[in-house]
Amino acid sequence: MTHPGYPPEDPQHLPPQSPAYPGYPPPQPTGSWPATSTPPYAVSGAPPTTGVAYGQSQPGGRAPMLVAVVAAVALFLLAGVMTGLYVAKSSQLGDTRDTLNSQVAERDQTIKTNGDQITKLESDLKTATDELNKSKESLADVTSERDALLPCMRRFIEALDAAGSNNDAALNTALRQATTACEKAQTTVDGS
Repeated sequence: MTHPGYPPEDPQHLPPQSPAYPGYPPPQPTGSWPATSTPPYAVSGAPPTTGVAYGQSQPGGRAPMLVAVVAAVALFLLAGVMTGLYVAKSSQLGDTRDTLNSQVAERDQTIKTNGDQITKLESDLKTATDELNKSKESLADVTSERDALLPCMRRFIEALDAAGSNNDAALNTALRQATTACEKAQTTVDGS
């Protein structure tokens, strides 16, 4: 049985072979090639096979492959080292960012607390300043009342001394001066 595309099994039924190049005479041996039964070129039209047979190594073929393998391993190790460095630095940067964020939050809280204390101290200072100003005004009023009452009291003391020594003339003069000084003091005290 024959299959399409396969040669027949019976060698007697082989189709007749035509020359490789129809219309050309077969090549004649020349002096440059030794006379053999086969021509030095391919008759079938396929290119001649060159290179190394399967399973055999070419001379000098291992060195480039070895260099390529060493380069690939070096690149793989370099990629691993760079990945490790990236992960380590990324982790370190994350920790640093967290530390800085907590420090900034603490600083902001300290600033807010200090601001609140400054506001309270400013309020206390204003209250104390107002009270001091009131105290100064009161002191000025008391000082002016004292200065107004002092002559009145001195004249009364003079009047008491004159009464104690039974000196009626000095007593009358001291009482008159005391009355004038006390009226003046009363006007000053009532006006303030």
